[in-house]
Amino acid sequence: MSYKSKNQTLSFSDLELSQKKAKNRTLKHLKRIKKSIEWNTIESTLIKSYPVGKHKKGPQAYSPLMLFKCLLLRNWFQINSDTDLESLINDRFSFKKFIGLPMGQSAPDSSTFSRFRKRLTMKKYNKVLSDISDQLSGKNLIINMGNVLDVKVIKSNRPS
Repeated sequence: MSYKSKNQTLSFSDLELSQKKAKNRTLKHLKRIKKSIEWNTIESTLIKSYPVGKHKKGPQAYSPLMLFKCLLLRNWFQINSDTDLESLINDRFSFKKFIGLPMGQSAPDSSTFSRFRKRLTMKKYNKVLSDISDQLSGKNLIINMGNVLDVKVIKSNRPS
């Protein structure tokens, strides 16, 4: 497939920010969520529904999993618009880490999110959301949606 590569080479900004990671609560919460979800099954569902990037010709596309993670951030942090989402991904280290975007790369533009949502369809979008919810619920995790400032992951007292 022809998706944009996740260049894992550390930049100077990655090195500088690595010292700030220890005190970043949002980053800790998003890492916990990221580890709690079986992303391979989510990605396979998305790839079946989103044909962009499957051809080697033309510009490279963002992976559907990355774009879906962006929409999760928009939902969880109650971000008002795709334009705001683009801006916040460019601004927040924790958001870039969660979606797998290197610090030196810009976020997908707002129109990319809109086109992705339209191609995915509400039925598939809701199915993937349901899968994620089931996975988190199976681990007794609840997402407390917040505002752009914070989101919390809490362990529920519900028996497994």
